This record gives sequence, structure tokens and C-alpha cells, in this order.
Amino acid sequence: MLTWGILAVGTITSLTAFKRNLTIYLNLALGVAIVGLSAAGLWGRMQSLGVGPYFVMTPLRAWFLLVVGLVATMAAWYRLGYRQHHETSTSFWLPWFIVSMVAVVLSQTVWVFMTAWELMAITSFFLVITYHDRPGVIKAGFIYLVMSQVSAMAIVAGFLLMASALHSMNFGVWALKAQYLPWGVKSGIFGLLGLGFGIKSGIIPFHVWLPRAHPVAPAPVSSIMSGAMIKLGVFGVVQFLLIDLGPTPVIWPVLLLAVGAVSSLLGVLYALMEHDLKRLLAYHSIENIGIIFLGLGVTGVGIDRHIPLLVSVGLVAALYHTLNHAIFKSQLFLAAGAVEQHTGTLDAEHLGGLIRSMPGVALGFLLGSMAISALPPFNGFVSEWLTFRGLLLLATHSVGLWAVAGLGVALVLAATGALAGMCFVKASGVIFLGQPRQKVTNYQIPRSMTVPILGLAGLSLVLGVFAQPVVQVISSVEPGIGLGAANAMLALKAGSIALLLLVLVGALILIARISTVRQVPRWSCGREVEPAMQFSSASMTKAIRTTFAVIYRPHRQLIRVGDYARDFPQQLIYRGGTTPTWERYLYRPGYQLAWRLSQYTTRIQAGPVRLYLTYLLATIGMMLLILH
Repeated sequence: MLTWGILAVGTITSLTAFKRNLTIYLNLALGVAIVGLSAAGLWGRMQSLGVGPYFVMTPLRAWFLLVVGLVATMAAWYRLGYRQHHETSTSFWLPWFIVSMVAVVLSQTVWVFMTAWELMAITSFFLVITYHDRPGVIKAGFIYLVMSQVSAMAIVAGFLLMASALHSMNFGVWALKAQYLPWGVKSGIFGLLGLGFGIKSGIIPFHVWLPRAHPVAPAPVSSIMSGAMIKLGVFGVVQFLLIDLGPTPVIWPVLLLAVGAVSSLLGVLYALMEHDLKRLLAYHSIENIGIIFLGLGVTGVGIDRHIPLLVSVGLVAALYHTLNHAIFKSQLFLAAGAVEQHTGTLDAEHLGGLIRSMPGVALGFLLGSMAISALPPFNGFVSEWLTFRGLLLLATHSVGLWAVAGLGVALVLAATGALAGMCFVKASGVIFLGQPRQKVTNYQIPRSMTVPILGLAGLSLVLGVFAQPVVQVISSVEPGIGLGAANAMLALKAGSIALLLLVLVGALILIARISTVRQVPRWSCGREVEPAMQFSSASMTKAIRTTFAVIYRPHRQLIRVGDYARDFPQQLIYRGGTTPTWERYLYRPGYQLAWRLSQYTTRIQAGPVRLYLTYLLATIGMMLLILH
């Protein structure tokens, strides 16, 4: 009944879109109801809880509902003070978007799942193009919609292959029988579903929609898409590929590890080159999805090689980081929205000194930066530490190439963490510290926008310090594949480290407050300090750009302006950037090929009726011949 109640509340909320505050309060109630439903699944009854023939609650599904509910609640709270154009459009589509995600997680049949999945895609498309009057928004929305449909087609194909092999469309039957399928069938299912769920998660090389769609959407929508929606791809991999299928050919867990390593490393490298704050955060979503896939890869290897410890640590790390990323990434996107409201821009090259005019948001962004950079005592440290631990266990429990692969991927994760720290030092320093590079608007950020950001920061701290109870809950999500007390011990160690560092940081802050600090004027070689003297976003990352030039393919152009520009230019204009490798060498050739083929097919489309009748008769004849 509670599930149907959530669907009813979502419908009523959409119908009240013209009443802004009423809609927001109903959205807030919807998010709280989802959190309550997830709590019932996690702590009320740890066994499967049926809620009808079309929906079912299990502890694993409850975990992902918790992710959706937390993000939706904080986004609704934030919207109380968030000013945006086209408010009615967002108010109408947002409840349907949230309800569709709930239906995806709870669905028990193929048709319910795909209906909810497509509803999630179309509602999020309309939310992405909320600011349709801005340049590039419609294009970004259609790229997102096309990738969503490719994802849906792959998932439908995988589901139909599974259904034809098991003679059932019910997920409950799949959970009992899918592990006994032939390995060839398992490989086909894994490939199709892995492709579909991977596109929705935003893994490289299927990530092109993510850094386009997330930045153009309103900040609350971006926080929900990055914090919750892309995690439903992770849910699909865990539920259908790891738990339901069971052991598979070893190539598939290795592929999970490979795409996880590539996505995490390239995601943070591309983020370092971004000056737009929301695009930077979008690339970090790719990085963190890659970290989650590393945990899933460790789990898959453990299932295939029958090593319960690997299964346990890998799944706990992946599920923990799923929740953690939802929290601190939502926090950072909401902070980015506040920056845009306050300054009118998200370009870091035109920002600076915002800690003076919006200290609450600056503090929230700084704490979120520490969490996403895996710095203790925040939650990102615990889940990435568990992922790192799983990769090292993979290396120590293996020999030969397995050991080398485990150690190599662990080094990639370590490099990713270091680069993420550098990226957020750049973002925090350039945007919030130093001197302002331009005048800001008079709009003061209301408390209703600051409190959710700081509340998520506090939740990140709690999940980092008190990790053991969280891991114990995760250990009950799927006990059938080996989750046990070893996870709690691992998390206890991580939590103890985080608690110790928290005490040390507190002591340092206390010492700094009671000590005397001498203030002196800034020295700039006798000249007045100007904003142009500060480090910019581009200058801070130049070393990275030149070091990884083979990946970035950087280009630059120096334009001389004036009557005697060659020898005495009146103005120098510098333009530089990086080459979008995936778009240039993968997607653009594919797009051009599809366009050429479509030009040929127009000849068939514009043909006479008798030609269509010929095609129809030929198709019917072929089908009769095959069936005969």
C-alpha cells in the first residue's frame, strides 16, 4: 500500500505544479516517504517484502531506494529558496521523475521495469531542457535522449534473451533459475544488459551525454540525476548480472574492472581541464561511477573464482560508495547552483573570493570537496579505502596476471584519488578564495538553500566516522553471496582512522584559534595586488595538461590585433583547449555514417505504394518460410 501511496503522491504533486510552494512541500513529503519505505525494507524486515504482483521490496532494492529518497528530499528542501525560470515545468516533471525511479527499483516484471525506465528517461529529458531558450540546451537534451534510447534497447534485448531462456518475465523466477543457464546464454545477457546499464551509469566510452546533460539542467535536477538516477544502472548490474546470473565467463568481471579503471582515471583527468563548475562535477560523476564499477568487478571475480572474501569486500565497497557519492555529489551540485544564483556564472575564470559573500555555501563546498577527494574523516575515504582493500585482496589471493592486474588497478585508483584532490583544490581555491574577478549579483543565498548543503556535509561526516553500523546493514543486503563479519572489521579499521584524524583536525583548529596570528600586507613586488595576478583555473592545471598531452591533445592559438599586429600588436588574444577525443574519433564518424545511410534510406521511404506492398509480401513470405 505504501508503494501505491507514493505513486499517488507523485501524481498529485505534478497536478499542483502551478502552486510552487505546495508542490515543493509535496516533493519534500514524497522524498521522506521514500526514505521511510527504504527504512522498512532495510531495518523493518530483512527478508523479501512483497507489495503486489508488480512490485517487490528486498533489502538490496531498499538500499537504492534510500539513495533516491535522500537525494530527492534534500533537492526539494533546496528548491524552497532556489530561483529559476520555467518553474512550472520543473514542478510538473520532477515528481514523475522521482516516482519513475522508485518504480524501476521496485518493479518485479519486465514490462513494469521498462515502462518505468522509459518514463524516467522522458521525464528527465524534459527536465534537462528546462532552459530550452539557452544556446546548446536542446542539443544536449537530444544527445541524452538518444543515448537513453540506445540504453533501453540494449536492456530490452537482454531481458528478452533472459525471458526466452527461462520462459518467464518475472524477476523472482530469474533469481531462482538464471544461475543455471548455459554460459553462452549468460555471456549474451551480460553483454547486452551490461551495455544498457553502463550507458545509463555514464561509464566511458558511453559517457558523452553526461557532461552535456547535467550542466544545463537546474541545480536540483542535476543533483538528482547525478546522485540517484545514474545509480540505477549500478542497481541493474548488481541485481541482474552479479546476483541473478551468478558465475559467468571470467571475461565479464575483468571487463567491469577495465571500464571501472578507465572511467575513474579519465573522468578525473577530463574534470581537471574544465572551467565550468557543473561540467567539472559531471566528469567527477564518471570518475566515481568508475570507482563503483571497480568494486563490482572485484565482486564478479570473487563469484567466478568462489572467493567469498572478494565478493564480500567488493560488494560492500560498491554499495557504500553508491550511497556516499549520492550524498556528496548532490551536496556539490547544490552548492554549484547557489554559486550560479549568486554570481550569474559558473565559469571559474570569472569567479573568486566567494567565501566572503556566501560563507555557508563555501564551507559546504569545501567539506564536499574533502569527501569526494576521499579525505578522512569523511565517507568517501571509507568506501574508497574498502575498494582499494578489495583490489589488494585480489592481488594477494592471485598469482601471475591476476596479481599484476589487481595491483595495477589499485595503482590507478590511488592516482585517481590524488588527481581528484588536486582538482578540488583548484575548484575551491579559484572560486571561493582570493579576490573577486567580477562583481556579483545582489541576490543573497537564503538559509533554505544553505541548510541542505551543510546537512549533507554532516551526513558525510557521520558516515565516515561511524562506518561499522552502515557496513553491518550492507552486509545484510544479500547474505546469500557471502557477506559477513569481515566487512564490519574492515570498516571498523577505516572508521577508527577517520575518527582519529577527526580528533587531530579538531585539535589543530583549537590550537589555531588560541594562537596569535600576525597579519601583514600582501607583497606583489611593490605593485597593487590585482585579481589578474591570481592563479586561474587554466594555469593551475597546465602541468597536468602537458603531462597527459597524449590524452588531451591540447591546442592553442595566439591572435595579434592591431594595425601593425605582426611587430607591435595592440592586443593579444589567447585561445586554447583540449580535443574531445571520444567525440572526434568515435561518435562523430558514427554519426556521419548514420547520416549517409539515412540519406540512402530516404529513397525507399519516398517510394510508391506498390513498392511498400512488395516489401510487406516479401517479409510475410520469409516469416512463413522460417516458421515452417
